Amino acid sequence: MTLTIPTTTELDIAPLFAGGAEPALDRRIAEVLESEASFVATGFPGCDGHDTRISEILRFFDLRQEDKMACATQSDRATHPNIYRGYYPLPDEPHFSHHEIFDIGPEPAMTSPDVPGAESFREDNVWPDREPVVGWRTKLLSLFREERAIGVAVMAAAARGLGLGDETVIAAAGSCNGTLRLLHYAPMPEGFEVIAEDGLPPDEIGDGRRLVGSAHIDTGLMSVLWQDHRGGLQMQGRDSVWREVEARADVLSIHMGDLMHGLTGGRLDATRHRVLSQGFDRCSVGLFVEPDFETDVVAPSGGPAVSYARHLVNEYPDRFEAKTAA
Repeated sequence: MTLTIPTTTELDIAPLFAGGAEPALDRRIAEVLESEASFVATGFPGCDGHDTRISEILRFFDLRQEDKMACATQSDRATHPNIYRGYYPLPDEPHFSHHEIFDIGPEPAMTSPDVPGAESFREDNVWPDREPVVGWRTKLLSLFREERAIGVAVMAAAARGLGLGDETVIAAAGSCNGTLRLLHYAPMPEGFEVIAEDGLPPDEIGDGRRLVGSAHIDTGLMSVLWQDHRGGLQMQGRDSVWREVEARADVLSIHMGDLMHGLTGGRLDATRHRVLSQGFDRCSVGLFVEPDFETDVVAPSGGPAVSYARHLVNEYPDRFEAKTAA
């Protein structure tokens, strides 16, 4: 495939984990995030053979559909107690993204403040009755912890590079909260089109690929993404330019969530990103660094600080509303 747009900048972040100060790298990370809003990371801990580890974790999608649906949230199984964590099947009608996902958070589950709807944040993870591979649950939780640490290290480096110091962003990252998301983009049925929130018709986005994930930003602080050899991930910088995240082995892409705007005094913005496909199955894994639910945050639109739990409920009220079983 010949790319029709520029590619994201690549940075070796190994020095962040070597125990010494690296002001030049800090400044470069800040510079790239401020302008391009994302970069491709190499040299992170565990990078050698990272794709092999991920391939085992993605075996979840090889389970029988009934085994996956046993983990489904209330949005798809009204009798299930879980609202926040679990499995979301492929949509059966046009949606903003054509994928199935499986979400987990830290173990044990985080506490949450007394905000209506936030009781779902105290949910335990939901696990399939049988593991797709031996030790799968342990592997998934290990990946969660390792990639969260990578995200926090990059956040701290960006803050230092911006001259803000890293204490505030490290405090905002809290103890261990986040979401690890497995995603499988299946070929869309005939006649399906993703609802493109940016208003661009799918055939005008470029180079013959179809839009399978509409342009959006992430809630949270920092996102750490892996994609398979199919590629298709694109990021938009502050300069409004879309950049291709090239599909390469054992790399991660880094971009920002909506809370980085307030945390950095407007220096960094949430990264708009989207996914294109040539019609093949495609998988990715995302780790989203989040504050503790009690931590006060400022929404990108401004206003008074509220707890992260309140921020989520404000942004997505329907998601955290318990359904009545039929």
